[in-house]
Amino acid sequence: MMDKYRLTSKLHEIELVKVWEEITGVLVAKHTTKLEMRCKTLYVWFDQAPLKNEIFLRRDQLLKAINNRLGENFIEKIFIG
Repeated sequence: MMDKYRLTSKLHEIELVKVWEEITGVLVAKHTTKLEMRCKTLYVWFDQAPLKNEIFLRRDQLLKAINNRLGENFIEKIFIG
């Protein structure tokens, strides 16, 4: 039923938002302006350019941390915007 109404991806997004601060830390969570998931790709926007650059350089590490916390292959790519 969840797939029929395309709710599975939205539930995954909500689950990620709930644990975002625990995975990234308080500072990163505070400056995150938007999180969005589409087709196993995580789109993340920040309000500070230096932080955006730091997360861009560490996106592989962040990808592993998210997949370790929420299940293998939860997301496949991270787009930093």
